[in-house]
Amino acid sequence: MKKLILMALVIFLGATVNSTFAQKETKVVCFKSSMDCENCQKTLTEHLRFEKGVKDLKVDFNTNTIFLEYKTGKNNDEAIAKSIEKKGYKAEKISEDEYHALVDNQEVKKE
Repeated sequence: MKKLILMALVIFLGATVNSTFAQKETKVVCFKSSMDCENCQKTLTEHLRFEKGVKDLKVDFNTNTIFLEYKTGKNNDEAIAKSIEKKGYKAEKISEDEYHALVDNQEVKKE
């Protein structure tokens, strides 16, 4: 009987630890937006940096892009898009490859 209780306890602790680590995974989402100037960039940066679970944030009005990394257990893509739209900006989800293509092209133009 003691072995059965001990096995149940180990399984319970394993499941608890696993779910704790699962919440700490991060996800990257990128958006094409509709910023016009540096003030728009600053507004979105200040707004998004306080969204739940945000770990990394890059907002650039030159390419009209937003790169955001967040904890998966704290937020999701749709909630972030709604948050951007709530501030009055477009939030068209793009792939990470599309984001890097836009940003890399902009950096080439600057040189």
